Amino acid sequence: MLFIFALPPSLSLSLSLFLPDLVDINQHLLNGIGVGHALLDRVCEVTSSHGLHSKLTGAGGGGCAITLLRPEAIRDLTHCGFECWETVIGAPGVSAHALPCLRAEVQKALQGS
Repeated sequence: MLFIFALPPSLSLSLSLFLPDLVDINQHLLNGIGVGHALLDRVCEVTSSHGLHSKLTGAGGGGCAITLLRPEAIRDLTHCGFECWETVIGAPGVSAHALPCLRAEVQKALQGS
């Protein structure tokens, strides 16, 4: 499975310049700790041949990658037997909704004090 991310227009220019490098660095780190797989490496090879950047999702289910993808690469990926699903990015990250229930030292750490 391959999740395809279209960069949203609201993504800052500076982030869009660094995001491809960050994706590549993260994938190399994940391979370095032994959580990669030959098929995920193949996804990275195919997308790299189009000047694109991929990494395993790290969700723990195995066999999924995310790619900052342009439409022309979908044909090559499906030809290699991969499924491509399109989604969007830009959702809020992790947040704490009930800070009062946390221990005082955790609250201080989250508040930066």
